[in-house]
Amino acid sequence: MKKKPQLIPLLNFFAETIRETLEESGLSQAEIARRCGIPAPHLTQMKQGKRRCTPEYDLRLSCFFGMTPGMKMNLQLDYEFMRADREKGEALRSVIPLLTQSQRL
Repeated sequence: MKKKPQLIPLLNFFAETIRETLEESGLSQAEIARRCGIPAPHLTQMKQGKRRCTPEYDLRLSCFFGMTPGMKMNLQLDYEFMRADREKGEALRSVIPLLTQSQRL
């Protein structure tokens, strides 16, 4: 059996960004959750990387912190894509044939 190479652990930039933003704000997490209209447990779980950010939560946090809307969603999607590629990419590439130029319409 072929041994898999040792990979560097993936960093969840979404969770890290949320964590850093909350810590740097100087406000309690409960206060931020209240002002943004996000349940405090959801905010905690997002910070821990255990809950996905929804578009609505992204907008709420972006409005509150004056950040670009969609930034947190893009970080989350990047992380999820890297994780999926790491977990299934090689297997998928081995069974899904590449479309050749002659097969294109």
